[in-house]
Amino acid sequence: MIWQLNTQTLQILIVESSFTSIQQLVTARNMFSMFPVDLILTQRFESIKKIPRLKMPVLLIHGTAASTIPALGREHLYAAAPEPKKLMLAPGAEQNNTAQVAGLQYLRWVQSFVEKVQALK
Repeated sequence: MIWQLNTQTLQILIVESSFTSIQQLVTARNMFSMFPVDLILTQRFESIKKIPRLKMPVLLIHGTAASTIPALGREHLYAAAPEPKKLMLAPGAEQNNTAQVAGLQYLRWVQSFVEKVQALK
């Protein structure tokens, strides 16, 4: 989830296993349909509204086996993110073990993205 950011000091944002919003997550997973979720949410965590306003490169990392966070959400976040951006998918990873499953490849993704961004400066 994309929260409050100090964009004056942040140069690259790495987002791992995020979702577009709590409302979208609840709807996609068909959770709590008996409750008026939209009325009772106090924190909406609307990453989809925040990511287009970013003024920095964004690296999105998601597991392909994530069962809690819908795959469609990562596609929407990627589409909404500013350039430069990159979406990396960790085969077989859930939402909470992406770095563990990807292992050294995870670090290579981050290093490669940082080098790409530095080359653009």
